[in-house]
Amino acid sequence: MFLVRRTSSNRFSRSNTYEKEDRFLCLLFNFAGAHTFGRSRCLAFSNRLYDFNGTGNPDPTLNSSYLTNLRQICPQGGSRTALANLDPTAPDTFDNNYYVNLHNSRGLLQSDQQLLSTTDPETVSIINSFSSNQTAFFLSFAQSMIKLGNISPLTGSSGEIRSDCKKANGS
Repeated sequence: MFLVRRTSSNRFSRSNTYEKEDRFLCLLFNFAGAHTFGRSRCLAFSNRLYDFNGTGNPDPTLNSSYLTNLRQICPQGGSRTALANLDPTAPDTFDNNYYVNLHNSRGLLQSDQQLLSTTDPETVSIINSFSSNQTAFFLSFAQSMIKLGNISPLTGSSGEIRSDCKKANGS
């Protein structure tokens, strides 16, 4: 199992241990693989299809045929609540296709595709491993779930249940 956090240089840093101060800033890399099933609203990714980062062009990391497919699901000016599969190849199956899709530039969410766009060799190595070895992904995912289940939540004045998960209450 790997613990991954984004550093100030926007690279991903891998660590084999949980660090208390980073607990809530960290992403368990292999949990991203849960995007192998499920759906996302056009609202969450349509900027990648038409005006990526204000360029007036689509995200250059998107596979061109995948882009065409996504534009059919989410036409410009269309419904922002239409749904697209997170995994276009096997949307209802828990497998390692999420990582295979990243190699084929078919990561639906920008945050997913960025994992492979990094120049960090350790991150790329993990994606390569999981895309070519489903058993390795399954074992790592299971270990991560166990680790996550063992994290004690903050309670009382040390913690907060957010009414909006994107921001602290009162801000």
